[in-house]
Amino acid sequence: MENNKESVFDRLIKESTSLGFAGGSYLESAIKRVLLHALSNSERLPYERKKQFEIPDEYLDYLSTVDNNTMKPASQDLYIYGLMEALSLTVNYFDCDAQPDYQPIFWLSVGHRSDRGNFFICCDKASELYGQVGEFYDSSPFRDMEDFGQVGTGFADFCDNVLAGKVY
Repeated sequence: MENNKESVFDRLIKESTSLGFAGGSYLESAIKRVLLHALSNSERLPYERKKQFEIPDEYLDYLSTVDNNTMKPASQDLYIYGLMEALSLTVNYFDCDAQPDYQPIFWLSVGHRSDRGNFFICCDKASELYGQVGEFYDSSPFRDMEDFGQVGTGFADFCDNVLAGKVY
């Protein structure tokens, strides 16, 4: 991103309402559970390729830009999460949707639209989907990868598509 050009994340912030992130004891519990799963050999975590887990740079840039807040673009029923909301909801989807015999690519929950469209970003360097943002309608990648619908080739592309009204 050039210094003299406004980034897509700056535009998203300018054209959105910033909402606080989920707090309290659930947040603390969710962070601990994510870290414990990621750092242990827990049988509950059906993800054996931990060393290939990497958050895409574009998403890290976004997280550092939004200062942990969830963004709601103007006149859209759509939310793009800050870090704490992303961690909390990733854990929630994993706990509710994970199939014991299924070895998923690792994804992070990055937003939702209305009450049924859930956005996730692929964080598995070994996957051909790495960095892509997909929508899972009334589902998650921990339960049904066949429900994947690409809404961004990367996180900045996803945000551009949201601002252009292409994600609805």
